[in-house]
Amino acid sequence: MKNNNEYKIAIFGAFVSIFFTAIYDFIKAKPILSTFWNLLKWIWNHIFEFQLKIWQILIFFITIWIIKSIIKAFKKPNENLTTQNDADWLNYTEDNINGLNWRWKWTKNVLTHKWNIEDLTIACNKCGTSMHLDDSYVYGKTAECPRCENRIRDYKDLVKIEAIIIDNVKRDMYKK
Repeated sequence: MKNNNEYKIAIFGAFVSIFFTAIYDFIKAKPILSTFWNLLKWIWNHIFEFQLKIWQILIFFITIWIIKSIIKAFKKPNENLTTQNDADWLNYTEDNINGLNWRWKWTKNVLTHKWNIEDLTIACNKCGTSMHLDDSYVYGKTAECPRCENRIRDYKDLVKIEAIIIDNVKRDMYKK
């Protein structure tokens, strides 16, 4: 049985060597990078040696300027808290919602230029310290004060609290 496997391996090796030799000869007959070289020549001849006239460049930049002006004219102020003008709502960083004192801070997203709520937490109703929020399967939603160990159970979902805060800002219902 051992001799049988050795013959199979020898035949397979011979077949593979013939196959790879054929592939090597095929590649050697055609240069590998000829397509890449032809592409570079085409780019050089059609793009880099393209002649632009000054009036074409001026029309291009004027068109871009007109498009930007039109977009700017039709762009409405975003209702999702994007401008810092009239931003007295940025001082709105705490509120009593559903009987609990909530605190947060506003941060501006550099990509979307929108203001987001960050570090949303409950303030302890005994000592005012920011509480540690925990949402576990076993204990449910609990908040624990690190200073006086006061516990609050079953607070409202953070996503809902955030929606209420943003709605208060949109409706001008926050404390001034």
